[in-house]
Parts: sequence; structure tokens; C-alpha cells
Amino acid sequence: MGGGLATDLSQSLRMIVSSTLNSSRYYLWMLREHPERAKGRIDVGDAGIYYLSYGRGGPLLMLHGGFAYAETWAGQIPELAQRHRVVAPDSRGHGRSTLGTMPITFRQMADDMAALVEKLDLGGVHLVGWSDGGCTSLAMALQRPDLVRSMVLLGTPFNTKNYTAAAKQEIENILNPRSPSMLGLRSVRRMMTPEPHRGREFLDKMSSMWRELPGFTTEDLGRIEAPTLVIGCDHDEFLSLWPDPLQVFKDTAAAIPNARLEVVRGGTHFVALERPHEVNALILAFLDSL
Repeated sequence: MGGGLATDLSQSLRMIVSSTLNSSRYYLWMLREHPERAKGRIDVGDAGIYYLSYGRGGPLLMLHGGFAYAETWAGQIPELAQRHRVVAPDSRGHGRSTLGTMPITFRQMADDMAALVEKLDLGGVHLVGWSDGGCTSLAMALQRPDLVRSMVLLGTPFNTKNYTAAAKQEIENILNPRSPSMLGLRSVRRMMTPEPHRGREFLDKMSSMWRELPGFTTEDLGRIEAPTLVIGCDHDEFLSLWPDPLQVFKDTAAAIPNARLEVVRGGTHFVALERPHEVNALILAFLDSL
């Protein structure tokens, strides 16, 4: 238990430092460049999805990880918005989006994002998904291939079998309402959400999803048509615990017909926060190759 606490504290501190640096650069960019920007909340059935939009060009839909929010992409938005219209939503129940009444699942969140894409009249989008956002991207590519032009996946499992026993214990450590990570995440959400009274309900729904999903098979991945970039990291705290730390990423790239793998050596589950310029370069090079 002590090791789990130490790991949790270390991850929390790294996220705080990286997020602070990225946010500082992001707000400085906003002040200097005055980029074209829009925001709003769009109803998608039972939930209201909040989004931010920056720049012009081919639409890039960026889907954050679990318990995060749109500005988690602060390290990516300034660079990517120079050449693309970047749309960064808060997933249902996260940030400024409402929770709705449906269970939180990756397929449900894919339906939410498809509705957002259609209501914003974006047409086909390039998806960039991190962790839960990557799982949502997989679901969207399967359910609405007409809306997905390409995908970039970071820190993305496709099945709970991708987790070792140690990884599952790390997930349980985080889901503990009194863990340092969860206390911090819940505090941030409480400041942002329009529904502060539904915090426990949100945590319960997220806990159920993390314990039971994702549940995609290699056969499912084999039906994905979109060109895909899998960004693999050999120090991912949840996916690199196999004897081969890149096994999950290799399996994902091998299963998707038109996918390729790029590796960030020493990268962690939080590589987009900790090494944003490397990640941005990989994303832009991939999009330029299409």
C-alpha cells in the first residue's frame, strides 16, 4: 500500500508541474496571438457537452483522458491550432459538461462526440485521443467511420486484458476517493462543473467504467478503416508493465489495418503533458503524411 501511495504522490506532483508549465505557455500564447477562439455547450441527448475551438483548417478533435478536461491539451493547442481547427471538448460529466443520465461508457462518449461533430458541422475529423479519449476514439472509428478521417492514440488500451495485475491495483489506488490523485481531481472538477452535487455519482460511474472497460477485441480493431498513429511509451504506468513494455502498443498497431507505431523512449502515460513538443511533432508529421 505504501508503494501505491508513493507512486500516486509522484504522479500527482508530475502532473501538477507539467500542467502548470503548459498552462503558462498556453495563456501567454492566448495573450500574444489572440487566436480565433470559440466556446459553448451543445446538447447531445441527455448531456450537455462543453467545447473549446481554436484556429482554422482541417478539424482536429482532441479527446482528453479520464477525470481531465479540455485544457489538459494546453501543451498541444498552440502548436496544432496554427495549422488546424482544434476542437477540445470536455467529456460527459468532466469539466464543464453535464453528466446526463446514461452510464459512462466509451461507446456512449463516442456517440456524444459524433453528435458534437455533426452539430458543429465539422464533417470528417482527425481524432487525437489520450487514455480514455483514445478508447472513445476507437469506439467512434467503429461506430461512425464516416466521421473519422484519422486517429492518433496515446496511452490507449483496447481491452482490460491489456492491464497486468499490478496495473489494475494502480487503477484501484487512484479510484480510492481519498487517494492524493482523486482528491486533487475531484477538487478541480468541483470548481469547473455546473453540477457540483453529482460528484459522487460521477465517481461511481467512472469507477464502473474503469473496472469493466474497455472491451474491444482485436477483431474489432481489424474493422477500423481510419489511418492510425499509435504513440507508444516504454514507461507508461498502466500499460508498460509487461515483460515487453511496448507490447500493448505493438498489439494495437498490429491489429488496426492501416496503423503505424511511433515510440517515445522514456515516455510515460502523461507524455503529452510532460513532453508536448515531441508529441506535437509526431502528430503533425502523421497528419502531413495523409
